[in-house]
Amino acid sequence: MGLRYLTAGESHGSALSGILEGMPAGVELTQNDFDLLLQRRLSGYGRGGRSRIEADQVEVLSGVVGGKTIGSPIALMIRNADFVNHSRYMHPFNASVEDGRITVPLPGHADLAGTLKYAFDDCRPVRERASARETAMRTALSVPARKMLQFLGIGSTAFVESIGGVRSSIDYTEDPAKIAAAVLGNGDSFLTPDANIQNSWKNIIDQARSQNKTLGGTGVVVFYNLPAGLGSYTHHDRRLDGKLAALVMSIPAVKACGFGFNDIGSGAEDQASDGIFYSAGEGFKRTGNVAGGLEGGMTNGQPLIIRFYMKPLPANSSMDSVDLQTLASAKPQHYRSDVEALAAASITAESVVALQLASEILEVTGGDSLKTISERMVRLSETHRC
Repeated sequence: MGLRYLTAGESHGSALSGILEGMPAGVELTQNDFDLLLQRRLSGYGRGGRSRIEADQVEVLSGVVGGKTIGSPIALMIRNADFVNHSRYMHPFNASVEDGRITVPLPGHADLAGTLKYAFDDCRPVRERASARETAMRTALSVPARKMLQFLGIGSTAFVESIGGVRSSIDYTEDPAKIAAAVLGNGDSFLTPDANIQNSWKNIIDQARSQNKTLGGTGVVVFYNLPAGLGSYTHHDRRLDGKLAALVMSIPAVKACGFGFNDIGSGAEDQASDGIFYSAGEGFKRTGNVAGGLEGGMTNGQPLIIRFYMKPLPANSSMDSVDLQTLASAKPQHYRSDVEALAAASITAESVVALQLASEILEVTGGDSLKTISERMVRLSETHRC
């Protein structure tokens, strides 16, 4: 069995919570593992006021003893510091108060569709759960999966590729470990391996902020040292590219997802596959990685490269809308927002992919302890050597 997880909580409720089931025993964890990752998710130039309010301190409630997973469900909690400012209308049992109501849906958000679906006359319940705040818990839940992958020798990185149409210069044929090192070396303000792009991005973000606008862009996730054969071609719902695309597309404001280092529409169709050769010492090798590490819904041993496209955030309150109470034309109230959140989205995308890859490895190796899984991964790598 692979991994299963659930999250719960509202953006301005008392806390976010999550449960991860299926993690084997023996994965080493520290509080610092959670702290560092959650701080990276909060970082990024152009973030709004909420990222400065929340500390995102993860509380581990179960499933970890003495710094190691014990095989039982892992329960996590992140307290919302901003709850104190919203408790009068976000308390579970207090009577609703008028100042917490949102009656004018924000275009580009889940507000209108959610109020119609659940028969609300207030956008608040929709806004609270549809918020990208939920991704803090998915990021936290990925920590045990990330640590398991690292123990098995699987590395990863996540970075911003473009903001507001201004694209960085990245050589995707470079050793992924070298790209990951460059991302870390350039700091968390822009989460990029291209140090030369940072001033340009800073300028366009400052300009957008001064005009009360937001920016979209693209981010990339790379996993490397993966074995061949994760996923399956045998059924549509077992194809790994379909699973990963669904997870990345579930991140708020992400509108498209692709695989490989060729951008969509950039001529990738001119070379859609990579040559194969074999050597006795190294096994199967490829002439390149146009496929982005996936063929037929399975990993092929090459680095897995996933690109996502994020739209500008729906924070422009000058857009036309309708008051749900009067049905008259109205403008949405001010909505606190990031100018751009590509770095946070990249960390979240890396997190959901890590959870799925760990789950796929558990499916093919079985085993309830990290020791057993590690031994079976060695045998898997020998038989699927690429």
